Amino acid sequence: MNSALEIKKPLIRTAMAADRDGIWTVFLTSVLELCGTHYEREEVLAWAKSLEPEAFAASISTAQTLVAEDEGRIVAFGQFNPGQGEVEALYVAPEFIGRGLGRSLLRMFEESALEKGIGWMQMGSTLNAVGFFEKEGYKQARMEQLRLVDGTTLPRIRMSKSFPEKG
Repeated sequence: MNSALEIKKPLIRTAMAADRDGIWTVFLTSVLELCGTHYEREEVLAWAKSLEPEAFAASISTAQTLVAEDEGRIVAFGQFNPGQGEVEALYVAPEFIGRGLGRSLLRMFEESALEKGIGWMQMGSTLNAVGFFEKEGYKQARMEQLRLVDGTTLPRIRMSKSFPEKG
């Protein structure tokens, strides 16, 4: 086997408090580099400024948070609230888009939901991610507004997916 041809897949694991800054960096670069196709520059900048690393420290302890790590660097993360059946965050570093990390994280959350007896999942999708979620079987429900701390509102699409009942 030729090791030069081996491509190592990032490791997906449960996030730890020490992952806070890496998660924030993925959020920041993803918003700044990927969301400009569907949002105005002022909206993107307000969104990028809306969360500090400390916000992720708090959410790591309250939401099911998974990270994808490549050579010690966080390159994707997702957060799931099983009580609400809600994917609260799903971000991939721009240079890792298209490698299946978002899909892997989403599927892990779906498996978790099914294990807990949750029959559906939902999220507020950014406009640029709607196509991704549709490919994963999610349906658009309605347009909604995400209000940032500075008062800026961002349009997003409420999406959901029902799981077939086992039996």
